[in-house]
Amino acid sequence: MISGLPLGTKQEFVPHEELQEGWTYVSIPEDDAIIGVKIAITKVLKLVGPDGKPVKDPFGNNAYSIQSSNLVKLLTREEYNAIKGKGKE
Repeated sequence: MISGLPLGTKQEFVPHEELQEGWTYVSIPEDDAIIGVKIAITKVLKLVGPDGKPVKDPFGNNAYSIQSSNLVKLLTREEYNAIKGKGKE
């Protein structure tokens, strides 16, 4: 459970669809390495108050929580260039 929420707040599973995925690449010049990081969302949960109504953020939008995993890969510069050259991610 997320801290700071009112007592009795529940999380309900929300079906979701991945619309776009992508990697963020960071160059480490002194090691001639590239670190790739991608977040993989595994579950989306809508926050629901004790009254059964969705919890709202300060802007009035429904509040959600996510469960995720970070995917990390270490590449040589040559491997990175090969991936980018083929348009693959």
